[in-house]
Amino acid sequence: MSQAHTGDTTRIMAPLVLASGSPRRKQWLEALNLPFEVQLPDVDETPIMDEDPENLVLRLARTKAEVVCARNPGRWVLAADTTVAVDHHTLNKPEHVEDAVRMLMLLQGRAHQVHTGMALRRNDEVHSFVDTAQVFFRPFTEEQARWYVATGEPMDKAGSYAIQGIGALFIERVEGSFATVMGLPVERLAGLLFELKVLNLWVGMPK
Repeated sequence: MSQAHTGDTTRIMAPLVLASGSPRRKQWLEALNLPFEVQLPDVDETPIMDEDPENLVLRLARTKAEVVCARNPGRWVLAADTTVAVDHHTLNKPEHVEDAVRMLMLLQGRAHQVHTGMALRRNDEVHSFVDTAQVFFRPFTEEQARWYVATGEPMDKAGSYAIQGIGALFIERVEGSFATVMGLPVERLAGLLFELKVLNLWVGMPK
């Protein structure tokens, strides 16, 4: 538990509940020095037919937050979902090696979008949004794509690449939040936590 003092009053804030098993999201919360615990949501992530990528990530983030919040009354729950889109088509995690190569060849030499939906919920209070970053890939060959897939890194990543790993070799530039591409828009999250006046209580920051 984290403890903060405000005047003569001592308040106790339960740690944030992260409704995600993503190592990248855990790393961001650790980097921000936010106390948290992980509780995995049991949610069907199958897209609805003709669902836009932005609607997909927002729906899943809100659903994950709702599921975990139901078993944690009175606590703040953070959930997120990220997907890669090109020409408004969603690119999820590859099903096999050839699928990963196919996705990478769709992305090479052009721009694509990374959408991260985020939901912060406590009881019936819900704050949610979608943040989008534009990622530009350098041109590369199928041979280079197959080399990258052979490293194993793309196989559990939306769009078949990791910006924080070997995949950075293929990235020309990013317009928007690097953190959003990694799966958690920390700039907007921090702003929301300040707005809700809860960040100070978690990190012991003076008001």
